[in-house]
Amino acid sequence: MNKLITVVVTAVWIAWSVQAHGLEWTTSAAPVDFRACSYRDGKSMNDLLKVSAKFRDYANKNDFAYSAWILAPEYQTGIDFDVGWLGSWPNSDAYGVSMEKWKNSGKQLQAEFNQVMDCSSRHELVLSKPINAPQGTPEDGVMMFYACHLNDGVNLDQAYKALLDAGTEMKAMGSLAVSWMFVPAIGAAPEPVDYYHVIGFYRYSDMGATMEMFFNRGGIQKQQAILSKVSSCQTPSVFDAISVRAFDER
Repeated sequence: MNKLITVVVTAVWIAWSVQAHGLEWTTSAAPVDFRACSYRDGKSMNDLLKVSAKFRDYANKNDFAYSAWILAPEYQTGIDFDVGWLGSWPNSDAYGVSMEKWKNSGKQLQAEFNQVMDCSSRHELVLSKPINAPQGTPEDGVMMFYACHLNDGVNLDQAYKALLDAGTEMKAMGSLAVSWMFVPAIGAAPEPVDYYHVIGFYRYSDMGATMEMFFNRGGIQKQQAILSKVSSCQTPSVFDAISVRAFDER
């Protein structure tokens, strides 16, 4: 396991939406989408894994520059779906090419997915900005999603800079996390969220070691001294991220 998750932006629509919220294009971003899904009657993770294996073969055969993960809820309250599907591309050009291929040649496989789960209730794209993110394609891991709201008078660019500062402090203290800022762009979630602070770990032991640093060795005080000036965030939901495919597989 040696990476965890990149993410999101597509074309002019996203650029307009993000700039309207005050986020500057000072670092590169990559397209990622999210689908919230519920299992059909009698279907389960085992059925989804079977169809996902077919998708992996299909994507390899058609040379898709696309990574995908199944997100299984682990710690959560009030989540109204059974499983999530997260997909990312290395850049927006790859997004456009693979989406076009999928629309033209993926109808039969899409029908098989639809027999296993219903993903019609929520489909969105977000803009991902790296904080402490690895290079390359993430694999299996643990993902934490914090829904955050900006303080009055603070814009997204200021919040992103604060996240970078806080991320640097956490790394210096020994944090084993990777992290991103996700900004809703297209098909945003029904609840009002300015951004998501997304934190990933390669394994639960890494998560536990970072929690020990955060709660018992002063990490929370250092982080909040920086982030409380720009935003407030809800208690996170935690998902197991199951890798379906890496974008550079063949």
